Amino acid sequence: MTGAGTRAGTGAGAGVLSWPGCDNARDLGGLPTVWGGRVRAGALVRADRLRRQGARAALAYGVRLVVDLRLPAECAADPSPLAGHPCYRNLPVLREEDSVLEAMGDTLPAIYRAILDRGAERLARVMTAIALAPPGCVLLHCHAGRDRTGLAVALALTLAGVPEDRIARDYARSRDGRSRPAEGLWAQATEETMLETLAYLRDRYGGAAPYLGLLPSVGTRLRARLTEP
Repeated sequence: MTGAGTRAGTGAGAGVLSWPGCDNARDLGGLPTVWGGRVRAGALVRADRLRRQGARAALAYGVRLVVDLRLPAECAADPSPLAGHPCYRNLPVLREEDSVLEAMGDTLPAIYRAILDRGAERLARVMTAIALAPPGCVLLHCHAGRDRTGLAVALALTLAGVPEDRIARDYARSRDGRSRPAEGLWAQATEETMLETLAYLRDRYGGAAPYLGLLPSVGTRLRARLTEP
């Protein structure tokens, strides 16, 4: 299959999607779970912000819910081509006053700890939206598809039962897939950064489920829609 549906690298999970205007789009299908199953292909996609042709490709791929994790001010300055479409929802992860990531911490792990400490309720809304989404694929994206998307995807995959090392490996692909050399915060987008973040989530909050405070039925629905035996 070519064009809008192109998917590569499915053998290792997290197949890269060749969507026009997207540098960081991946289908998370194929990632294993601790229960012996795997993430279902076409269930959850992560990406950077969409451009018009990329949005068309997403809909053609079967995306039926797009969760834009950016702040309202970002969306106003750079509107999604799907704004106003029934599939589109803006569910910000950050507080309005946290619009500059570098002001939240000196390193990516510190920034991610701050986002977690301040954003449980907002991230829980994102997980609930995934769980209750209509049949089809769910797409999560922010600006670059690294930080807010990385954390939201990590929480969803943790609830789905994907091992932490595989979550971290997928997270690091955002850096490795870039055409430009990694520098600044991009250089810190490593497996170690995500493993440190997940360890913090466990040590401080007891894991993703206690941190999010979701109803058990919501967690069950999320896991059921994302995974297959």
